[in-house]
Amino acid sequence: METKANYALVGFFTLLVIGAAFGFVYWMAEYGRGGPVAPLAIRIPGSANGLSIGSPVRFNGIAVGSVRNLYIDNDDPQFSVAFTEVRADAPVTSSTKAVLEIQGLTGAAYIELSGGTADDKENILAKAMATGEPAVLMADQSSVTNLLSTADKILQRANDAIGELQGFIGDARAPLTNTVKNAEVFSKSLADNAKGIDQFLKSVSALSDSVSGLSGRLDSTLGAAEDLFKALNSEKIDKILTNTERATANIASAADRVGPAIDSFRQTAETFQRFGSNADLTLQKVSKLVDAIDSQKVGKVVDDVSVASADARAAIAGFKDLSVSITGRKDDINKAIDDFTQLANRLNNASQQVDGILRKVDGFLGSDDTNSLSAEARKTLEQIRLTAENLNARIGPIAENLQRFSSTGLRDIQTLVNDTRQTVRGLNDAITNFDNDPQRLIFGGDTVKQFDGRTRR
Repeated sequence: METKANYALVGFFTLLVIGAAFGFVYWMAEYGRGGPVAPLAIRIPGSANGLSIGSPVRFNGIAVGSVRNLYIDNDDPQFSVAFTEVRADAPVTSSTKAVLEIQGLTGAAYIELSGGTADDKENILAKAMATGEPAVLMADQSSVTNLLSTADKILQRANDAIGELQGFIGDARAPLTNTVKNAEVFSKSLADNAKGIDQFLKSVSALSDSVSGLSGRLDSTLGAAEDLFKALNSEKIDKILTNTERATANIASAADRVGPAIDSFRQTAETFQRFGSNADLTLQKVSKLVDAIDSQKVGKVVDDVSVASADARAAIAGFKDLSVSITGRKDDINKAIDDFTQLANRLNNASQQVDGILRKVDGFLGSDDTNSLSAEARKTLEQIRLTAENLNARIGPIAENLQRFSSTGLRDIQTLVNDTRQTVRGLNDAITNFDNDPQRLIFGGDTVKQFDGRTRR
């Protein structure tokens, strides 16, 4: 079967479709973008990784253009330049910030425009369209770029920290082990001395009982002292003080009788002097009597005197030995004399002090405050009684606290020792686990994954 085709009509229809397609593309390029566009060059410091031709340009998240070209700045190779076309009505000023951002989880990069001060109202895009030169903005590095650039430093610091931690664990392992051993020895000592601790607590309880008994005795003693002072008669005390004053007056009046006593001693000395004169006369008479004695009798007497002289020599020898002994103990004699001298000086000083005391007593007895002594003594005893009552009131709580400690304190100490032992055991396990697997501190979990080795079909 033959077909009749009009080739001219088919060719015209084909050219019409192609023209319509080109027209549609031109319309989309010119009017589909929503208006005229202006060139904008964005200088990006460092890497522009992830950014490509056709990547969107957004202002506060709204698409306003796209990237048309990417190249390296020839004047400064540290910067990359993204040549973009942006809608001319976009509010882009010289204070607008440009940041290279990453879109979601896809990792596609785009340029984000934002900000701008209210005072800066000059649109650099309109100026670029008027001058024919593209506007220029300086972009900031994104947080992701900063993170990637500093990741190496962070890992290096983490490595250094792990090394220091391992060194610290190595240094602290021996002291911690010693601490655990000391804690074990301490707990063992407590367990071994449990009976001694019980005895100590019993002795403390007995001591509290003794203190309670002592407080009772102090109370009774103070009561007896108070009764004694109450029983004292103030009139008798006044009489005693009056008698004391009279005695001191008699001592003062006796001082006037010292002169006559000295005169009597002088008369006694004169009597001894007269006795010496009479003795001299008696010796003269004895001399005359000796002249009248017979010579034979005298010879006999001389023999007797010889015997007596021998005896006298022996006596003199004894006296000589005595003098030698006295000479040998000369230092002791001198010391005794010095002691007697010091004793005399002390007695003299004591007599002066007694005189001063008597004067003070005389002045005190002559004042109007003679009855203040008993009042002060009564106040002192009242203070002592109050102190004893306070002591008795506080001894009861102290004894209760000691009894409470004796009943529950040892149990609390045992609990503390058990908790300390468990804590040390847990710390030792943690150190052992960290020593066996140090990377678990950073990554966590098990380092060796368990897989099922069965073959799946």
